[in-house]
Amino acid sequence: MLKGVDLEVNKGEVFCLIGPSGSGKSTFLRCINHLEGIDSGRLLVDGELVGHRQKGDRLHELKDSEVALQRRHIGMVFQRFNLFPHMTALTNVMEAPIRVKGVPRAVARERAERLLERVGLADRAGNYPSQLSGGQQQRVAVARALAMEPKLMLFDEPTSALDPELVGDVLDVMRDLAESGMTMIVVTHEMGFAREVGDSLVFMDGGVVVESGHPQEVLTDPRHDRTKAFLSKVL
Repeated sequence: MLKGVDLEVNKGEVFCLIGPSGSGKSTFLRCINHLEGIDSGRLLVDGELVGHRQKGDRLHELKDSEVALQRRHIGMVFQRFNLFPHMTALTNVMEAPIRVKGVPRAVARERAERLLERVGLADRAGNYPSQLSGGQQQRVAVARALAMEPKLMLFDEPTSALDPELVGDVLDVMRDLAESGMTMIVVTHEMGFAREVGDSLVFMDGGVVVESGHPQEVLTDPRHDRTKAFLSKVL
């Protein structure tokens, strides 16, 4: 349960969230995509209320179809890859632009091929998820989210389900995205990534923001005792 979270993410920023399990990090991401509702406050992406319409001083929840239209602009990569098992890497990436945005198949295919090349999987386009490693599946999941040309990318511990030797390839793709200017909110346990790539870092616990600041400052010289205790165990 989130309580009194007041945060702002600037365009082009890499915003990292850290904290213990159950601290509210993933819930926060799911609220941004309106996979979970909020019962107070306001949540906006690119100046637009997410999941609601305001009339006077009251909020009215949008219909599912209207929420789906908003989600087109927000890409999300989960801990588990959630690829369609009966589709190849290429068709996994092509599917949403064709189904949701009505992109012509030839255009969607060209874009998917370009994205798979970007994540280092051009030679795996014809492979099914069962023929890919976990790290490769996660990179396909990133390409699939990018295929919708989102304004914002959400990453929910994208490397937590991977074997250690596969983590680097996924983080490299995320670094490339950050360098390209993509706005990213990243829930992560990869403190090295947060330190090197993040512009802002928030430590959450118990559904509240305990501490925030530049990653270097928070990770090197935390002010709050709870932050110090957490970092002493993970660094």
